[in-house]
Amino acid sequence: MIILKIIACAFSMSFYLMCVSSLADFVIEPFFYTSSVWDDDPLDWLQKKFAYFLFLWIFSCGICAILAAKLKDFGKLTDFFVNLFLPTAAVWMLSPFLGMMIVALIVSDLHLARFYSSLLSALIFIVLFMIVVAEVLKQIYPPKS
Repeated sequence: MIILKIIACAFSMSFYLMCVSSLADFVIEPFFYTSSVWDDDPLDWLQKKFAYFLFLWIFSCGICAILAAKLKDFGKLTDFFVNLFLPTAAVWMLSPFLGMMIVALIVSDLHLARFYSSLLSALIFIVLFMIVVAEVLKQIYPPKS
């Protein structure tokens, strides 16, 4: 049972790191990199992300195995990461659409719209993610009354 908890916790942890990596691809990297992520081959981008994800999953399995041996409440940590997975995936998929819809109403230039929508999408993701984390923390660690 502990092996399944380690694998599930590591999967969720690596997914969150991939979310941060994707945000960096679409928002931060265009400032420092001359080629645009939007112009690259989507299949090549997906293959790179999958390879990063597998590496992060193996790395996170090692971290979770160490944490499982050291923490007596590793089950709560696992519950936190597993309960956070689906809301984070939903926010990660929803935030680009919200950013594009809001910017499409305001900006008419396509180049500026793409830039502002990716920036706004990242901000929406960060805010919604913080709300989701707070709610999951309340669920895992209920306030003492």
